[in-house]
Amino acid sequence: MLEDVLCIQEKRVVGNDNTVRYRNRILQIPADRHRHHYVKARVRVHEYPDDTLAVFHGPRRLARYAPDGNPIDDADQQAA
Repeated sequence: MLEDVLCIQEKRVVGNDNTVRYRNRILQIPADRHRHHYVKARVRVHEYPDDTLAVFHGPRRLARYAPDGNPIDDADQQAA
């Protein structure tokens, strides 16, 4: 997607508490069907022009976050 090209991308390593720290925010990565945790995994944080964030592991988006760091539920986003 074009928005993934036109954003700030920074690499991070997931902490022992399954979180990523990014610009004074703590982003909790949820468990998913692929992995129960991402401890010590290398991920990318994308910061979009509207100040929302996303965490990627390889090509897969793990989660999206509001500008304050709270998770955005994709089901709520699609229903709107």
